[in-house]
Amino acid sequence: MTIFAVLLPTPQPTLVAEIVRIFEGNYIQLSETQYLVSSSGTAIEICAKLGIYDAKQPEKVSTGVAVVLATSSYFGRGPTTLWEWMKAKLESPPSG
Repeated sequence: MTIFAVLLPTPQPTLVAEIVRIFEGNYIQLSETQYLVSSSGTAIEICAKLGIYDAKQPEKVSTGVAVVLATSSYFGRGPTTLWEWMKAKLESPPSG
């Protein structure tokens, strides 16, 4: 699986509700505006799933504004639960 960072410039309850609903069991909240989600696919597909922007339906009303980044590696300092979550998600097989 890939871990994606979903970075909101400001708190956005509607977009957060979509993260929670769509990625139940596959997200971790870092702050009020920073989330990690585990999924297969691309950053473009995550944006479309969350309703941020879908190039196939550009007229669709957006759930919010965010930047979605796919991770290729990670490093830093954080709580043990964060590192354990990231390790488990990166090692899990892709879901179809």
